[in-house]
Amino acid sequence: MSLRGRVDVIREYEEKIGKFEVLLQRITSDLTSNVALENMTPSDVWRRSERDITSLGDLTKQLRDLMLLLKPEVTPTIKRQVDALLECLRVFKETLKKHGLKGDSKAALEELRRASVEGANLLNLAKKIRDNPSKSLSTILRLKEVYDAKEYLSAVSIPEASFIRFENLKRAIRNLNLSILNVEQTLKDLKNGLDAVSDELSKFQSASNEKNEG
Repeated sequence: MSLRGRVDVIREYEEKIGKFEVLLQRITSDLTSNVALENMTPSDVWRRSERDITSLGDLTKQLRDLMLLLKPEVTPTIKRQVDALLECLRVFKETLKKHGLKGDSKAALEELRRASVEGANLLNLAKKIRDNPSKSLSTILRLKEVYDAKEYLSAVSIPEASFIRFENLKRAIRNLNLSILNVEQTLKDLKNGLDAVSDELSKFQSASNEKNEG
């Protein structure tokens, strides 16, 4: 994934967390805290809650995919908490559709209250992952910050005197690099020359030894 792609994922993740939190708060205030719903028929409760419950289930799955991408090393924890929330939502829906009795509304709302607790746990995990993603992703984000800073500085106007000093410094650094390259090449040539002399001396020593032995 490219740098821009990773940054877009973070931005999308932030938006999903925000939507999830708002939706969870609305379900808690409008549904789980509304005792009057317990006296409604299951069909009426479902009609009041269907839109938010369906949205919460879809948003939970979207969050799961992003969390797995941003923090794959905690995959078991992510899946466990997501599955727990989705199961509560499934039981809530099935309870309302099971018999259609008023008593089912109360039982379903109890399940929805458990879903709210599971949702709060998942929200906390999502925020922890946001604040502490995988190290590789953190490195990429830091590089993005450096890149953005570079783009900002390049667009900022600076005094002429400071610009001249910067240009002089850049020129001095460039000249120093060239000098270092020249020294490195000279040392390389000198080493090659010394190696050749050493080879000649080795041949001369071998010839002298053979003559003495003879």
